[in-house]
Amino acid sequence: MAKQNEKAQKNQETEKAEKKRPFELRHNCLICGKPGPETICEHCKIVVQAEAVSQKRKIEKEGGGPPFKR
Repeated sequence: MAKQNEKAQKNQETEKAEKKRPFELRHNCLICGKPGPETICEHCKIVVQAEAVSQKRKIEKEGGGPPFKR
């Protein structure tokens, strides 16, 4: 009986904690771990995009990349 009461109390506490935070705020950035409404925060998104553009320019400058088709 005591174990059931403990489980019920823990479930109630968990439900209360979940109700305090809206669903939108439960996400964390997948890169830096910062809590926010999106899975990747704006700062990390900009950093990743900048790195991708930099890598693309480097590949194109070296003459690599996909062949040009006509």
